[in-house]
Amino acid sequence: MRRDEVTTGNRSALDQRLASERQRQHLAQGRQQRSAGKPPRRKKRTRGGVLLLAVGLLAFAGILINQLYQIQVVAYAENAESAAGQHYRKVTEQPVRGSILDRNGIELAGTTYIYRIGITPKDVRSITKNIPRTDIIAEFARILNLPLTEVEEAFAKTDAAYVQLKKEATKEENDALKEYRSTNSIGGVRVDAEPRRFYTNSTLAPQVIGYTNFTKDSLNNSNLSGQLGIELAYNAELTGQPGYTYVETDNYSRGVLPFSVPTSLRAQNGNNVVLNLDSTIQKIVQEELENAIKVNDITAGGSAIVMNPYTGAILGMASYPWFDTREPTAVPAGKDPATWDTSKKEDIDYLSKEIWRNRAISDTYEPGSTFKAITAAIAFEENLTRETEMFNDAPFKESGWTISCSSRSGHGIESMQQAFYRSCNPIFAQLALRTGIDRYYEYLRAFGFMGTTGIDLPGEGKGILHEKPARIDLATVSYGESSTVTPIQLATAYCAIANGGNLIQPQIVKSVTDANGNIKQEFPAETIRKVISEASANRVLDLMEGVVLYGTGSAAYTEGYRVAGKTSTSTDDNGDHTISFGAIAPADNPEIVVLVVLSKPRDKRTSSSGAARAVGQIVNRTLEHLNVPRQFSDDDMSNLSKQYSVPELSGLTFAEARKQLSTKGFLVEAGTPGMNDSTIIRSQYPNTSAKLHKKSVVVLYSTNKPEPAYVSVPDFSGKTVNEAQRAAAESGLNVAFAESCLGVVVAQDIPPTHEAGSSLVNGFASNSNLPASPQTETGNQTKTENKTETGNKAETGGDNTGSSKPDNKNTTQTEANAGKLRRGSVVTLTFAAPVEGAHADEQ
Repeated sequence: MRRDEVTTGNRSALDQRLASERQRQHLAQGRQQRSAGKPPRRKKRTRGGVLLLAVGLLAFAGILINQLYQIQVVAYAENAESAAGQHYRKVTEQPVRGSILDRNGIELAGTTYIYRIGITPKDVRSITKNIPRTDIIAEFARILNLPLTEVEEAFAKTDAAYVQLKKEATKEENDALKEYRSTNSIGGVRVDAEPRRFYTNSTLAPQVIGYTNFTKDSLNNSNLSGQLGIELAYNAELTGQPGYTYVETDNYSRGVLPFSVPTSLRAQNGNNVVLNLDSTIQKIVQEELENAIKVNDITAGGSAIVMNPYTGAILGMASYPWFDTREPTAVPAGKDPATWDTSKKEDIDYLSKEIWRNRAISDTYEPGSTFKAITAAIAFEENLTRETEMFNDAPFKESGWTISCSSRSGHGIESMQQAFYRSCNPIFAQLALRTGIDRYYEYLRAFGFMGTTGIDLPGEGKGILHEKPARIDLATVSYGESSTVTPIQLATAYCAIANGGNLIQPQIVKSVTDANGNIKQEFPAETIRKVISEASANRVLDLMEGVVLYGTGSAAYTEGYRVAGKTSTSTDDNGDHTISFGAIAPADNPEIVVLVVLSKPRDKRTSSSGAARAVGQIVNRTLEHLNVPRQFSDDDMSNLSKQYSVPELSGLTFAEARKQLSTKGFLVEAGTPGMNDSTIIRSQYPNTSAKLHKKSVVVLYSTNKPEPAYVSVPDFSGKTVNEAQRAAAESGLNVAFAESCLGVVVAQDIPPTHEAGSSLVNGFASNSNLPASPQTETGNQTKTENKTETGNKAETGGDNTGSSKPDNKNTTQTEANAGKLRRGSVVTLTFAAPVEGAHADEQ
């Protein structure tokens, strides 16, 4: 049988068997259905389940599509930002705040950074090295200079998202920590750089420069913000614009993922503000103002201004008391540290009103007799008087009020010139009444007294003048009473007298530059208006010079410089005085205008000479700093050569002794540590047998047998008399003049203190630059015990017996003080005209 036949047969048998099985199953199913009494419905029920499942799947798909649509389309921007926030970090790049510089480019305020270090404790580990956690903790403590236990406690807070380790880490600490983290791939650390303002001299012009606080702006960016002075007025220029960087980061290594491309908008650093202030002049102004405050026992502070009369540039501006710009809310003098709390409104109000306030531009006061210069200028401009016109100084009545001279007896018949020198009120009231109300007040408006000056500092005040003045108002304002001005208003008006009659804009800022020093904005001199003629201005200037030479302002007299000025003492309703002095110098060729105002001396007998003396010292030192040459008259040389007896000061308080010595033109030093105004003086050096030139130093002690201090002797060769006096005072010594003090120093009876490398002669350094000191009329000779013409021993640190050998009983002191003199001793100088073309060491 063929194979295909066999296969066909097998298939037929199989088919028959399958058909029989299907028939059997069909019959069995029929019997089952009949026995149950139900018709067969299996196929219909299966189709319904499938349909239900399909509907469910479609519904789920619809919901899913809707959710995807909401995420991908409707809320795309929000979700994209949220996703980016998890992968990308927005790093704010804060701009560097610009610097504040003086007119010579000296930085007064700049910016540095401190670093706030924080951690996420559970994340601080290395992902590349197996570094024990204890080692990481120890290294963090070492780098940040923190106690180990403190760092351990911070790392133990594993549930905290952020723990601050150090609030103010230095740049060096941050750099060291950064290097350690980078080297060891340590994450979980956050570093926030916080800018801090620094001030090179934090008590120099604080009310002018101001200070900053670390605050948040409207965009929640933290940065420095000016709170006072230039820092506030020019805050926008100084701040700059922040920048931003978006970069993909992780929590380890350097934080930036490899191959990520950051998107950046660079910060724009702030501009620099260059002031018209001169740091040296500002220092002079503050030193002399503070001395005047203490010497005259001033209870309500004071102010001082130095201006260039042609440009309006403020070269110096001081307001006392000042504060430390590094700690503007520190406890002020006179306040109890135990109760001082700047969270209290009253304490902040006190700082604002008494400490931070720039009195030179904010305070108003009755200008008193300094206003007579304005009245004289108006009278000259209106051709209402001349200097030789005679007036009667007798009291007279106006509108029921009696106007009389401050001198009880008056001066009788006197010229207008004499009235100005003597500061007689009735004469100036008469001149104002001649001018008339309308015309006089038009001039006051022209001089700038009716509004603010517009100086570029915040908080400028404005004086009060009568809106509808009567004749009595006119009479009293003529000599500066019953009306008020600000110091900057009066100083600006005096500039008009100094410069030939032009009212100029006072300006504290000279220019604005970018970070590279390129000038972005300049503030040139601005003339507001012509007020009076040059002829009238010069006539007033001559009168003001006479006040210093012959009148009430003699305390402002300065040898070598012609000073023009006007004194003032005004009295308020409570009987308290304001003393002031305004000056223009040199009178023949003005370079500066100076005004000093002192409020409420405790002793109401204190005259304006205290303010005049301060102005004289400011003029003297400022013009010398500006290299204005001195021109000595015969009277100048005579005054410089005069000597005055030192008064007996034992039993007085330090404050009383200081005032008495200052009035006589002497300088004062405390010789015993810890002395204050109430300390009783027990001894002094030099003593009452001495006669000294003005500007000499007297050292005061609180003990009868003080331990003397010894100071080095400077080299005076080639110095002028003023330079020699200043060098001596800075060293704590005094100088006397062998003969004339004209020319420069060519010899000194005690050579300069030994410097390393020079030879010693009798305990002193030989000075090859000076000829041998001639024996003067005083009989002074170069030896270890010298007597000047004042009769004081110039005690040295050498052997008091005159031997060149040291005193064996005090060898250490002798060696330490070799060639030095006791503080307050006198060195006699010989002057001669400098040899033309020769150097100082050849004279």
